[in-house]
Amino acid sequence: MLKTFFLIIAIITSLQSFGQDTITKRVVKKYIPLEVYETTFGKTSDTTEFMYKDNDTLVRVPVDFDPFEGKNYVKVEYEPKDSTFLSIYKNVVYNTDKSSGAKERMRYWKEDVKIYFDESVPASHAKELMQFAKKLSADVDSLTISQNFLREKANYLVYFLNREHQTDYEPRIGNSKSGYYINWNGKQQIYDGKLKINTELVKSDKYQLSLLKFHFFKSLGYFKSSKKLDCSSYLSACNTQRELSEIDLEILKYHYSYGVCKGTDLKSFTELTSSMNKKLEEEPNAKLYVLHNE
Repeated sequence: MLKTFFLIIAIITSLQSFGQDTITKRVVKKYIPLEVYETTFGKTSDTTEFMYKDNDTLVRVPVDFDPFEGKNYVKVEYEPKDSTFLSIYKNVVYNTDKSSGAKERMRYWKEDVKIYFDESVPASHAKELMQFAKKLSADVDSLTISQNFLREKANYLVYFLNREHQTDYEPRIGNSKSGYYINWNGKQQIYDGKLKINTELVKSDKYQLSLLKFHFFKSLGYFKSSKKLDCSSYLSACNTQRELSEIDLEILKYHYSYGVCKGTDLKSFTELTSSMNKKLEEEPNAKLYVLHNE
């Protein structure tokens, strides 16, 4: 089971001056949480140096001490974002415009996304979607997307419905024109996806391609639409054809960054980001990490 949590390493810098004409001395001290110290070194002693911040007890350790050495952790430095971005991110991930948003959780693809195109999809459409998907894969850490030519080895099916191809592989896609459906496990990791376009109802090739990219992008994080975004964005709430925007890509990069916790609910995400950002405001030199432990 994936366990994710934060660890604070506070690096405090102080200046000591010994006179008007003397050189100022820079002193660096490193502190770690008490529970981490006791796990690593055992109980504290009379000579142990403590620091108290925000009801947390921190213990001084040598500056070259690495609490992760020899541990089965993946350590990633916390990725801070400003309140404006976080408001938009929570809107598209947790659907904060609706009361049901409190029950939503952050969902993502842990394994590689392997796309299989049904024979109903024209080769030109498959090629253009893969060019789009490979761009996302290249720009976003921890997101790998490829095409697979064997359906049984793929985990993402793209198919068209029309008079020649009438098999609907995912009837749970509610929109009659187009849409996607994904499945996820108890860790909120998406493991299967299907994307459908009904070309009897969507005649234009340009519109078909636009919908392919739009639904595929949203399926990478079960993203919702947001009124906070400009109509040009894939994640805007506008009823129009859209294109990949800078904010779309920034959201996707953040979603797949391991500098934030995975699979959390809105309450946990808000508490963690608020707490970490507050600590960085109070102590800009503090090093905050997210630890991922398989």
